[in-house]
Amino acid sequence: MKATKLARLGTIMTALWLTGANAQQPAPSQDIIEAVQAAIMASGNSAEDGPLVIEEPTRNYYHFGAVMDRKHKILAVTPGSDAERAGVKEGDKVLQINNAALDSTTLEDVLALLNDFEEGKPFNVWVNRAGKAINLQSTVTRRTIPAWRLVINPVQSADGPQSAQTGGCGFISVFYNPPRSKELFPTAIRAAGDVDFRIERSRRTDVVKVDTGSQDIELAEQIYLPRVRWSRSDLWERKKQLTQVLTLNVEPNKVYHLASRYIENPDERTDPAQYWQPVVWKVTDRQCE
Repeated sequence: MKATKLARLGTIMTALWLTGANAQQPAPSQDIIEAVQAAIMASGNSAEDGPLVIEEPTRNYYHFGAVMDRKHKILAVTPGSDAERAGVKEGDKVLQINNAALDSTTLEDVLALLNDFEEGKPFNVWVNRAGKAINLQSTVTRRTIPAWRLVINPVQSADGPQSAQTGGCGFISVFYNPPRSKELFPTAIRAAGDVDFRIERSRRTDVVKVDTGSQDIELAEQIYLPRVRWSRSDLWERKKQLTQVLTLNVEPNKVYHLASRYIENPDERTDPAQYWQPVVWKVTDRQCE
């Protein structure tokens, strides 16, 4: 498919995806699916071109529901949001979130702090309202945008549908961001077992099912640049975009939540060039499907 067609499709897909996301439906509505299919077919993609896969992974995020300027003053509050339920009002100046005073905290760090909030956990916010410090409380309500996937001109298997896996399995996940309090950062799965996601781009990579036993997981760091005191040598190594392999002993019905750990102290590194390491920051239960 020509680059101009791909660009046009990208524009169409972005508009359609935003429509579906704002509606917060459990799956793309049929009219969106049909519109996407029609747009792709009209672009000239045929069966001879092979399958065309378009997808968005499941995304989980936290929306506090208040527009804040860089001086931590509330400019607007979203109706029905956690901010409104807590009692935050336009004109309030946020002084503290849980135990973190905001004094000189950047807006980016405030957003990172909020994104670490866990579903259902209580939180409190201290605000300055008309010169008086007020403590406000509420409970975290995270949002999930469901994954969706469209395959145009799929390859038909002569053997029919593949049978479901009957043995035990586990999962590796980068779906949730690791807690900032542990100085961890997100990571991306590049390969797991026999699957290389750089080649099989149609496969989901936020939660991946793997066989039990010893598994080699290839990961790439996604360290947030402003939160790290980078040395010149580390920045040079980062430009190489090198991956690392984490070997896991996968147990059945377990989810291994993965992250990148930045190793600031060179004395703690087994290799001076390895400024980060892949780690498991949490293990949870999930039945093998």
